[in-house]
Amino acid sequence: MKKVIKFYADWCAPCKAYGPIFDKVKNSTEGVEFIEVDIDNDDTGLAAEMKVRSIPHTTLVSVKGAKKHFNGVMSETEL
Repeated sequence: MKKVIKFYADWCAPCKAYGPIFDKVKNSTEGVEFIEVDIDNDDTGLAAEMKVRSIPHTTLVSVKGAKKHFNGVMSETEL
């Protein structure tokens, strides 16, 4: 299954601006798993595994496992 992973923090102003965009795409897209990871409460270590260095950070994971990483706020079209 395709995945879209958003890394964010509650204190991050750009993350707050990105939240509604992410939610809109999440709610209008089928066949894709959307995951949100708060980097301050990431008990899974996923942020470290994905080498997240700045937020907001979005990782797209294809069905075959290939990953594309994007830093900053993405538009609905980009996402």
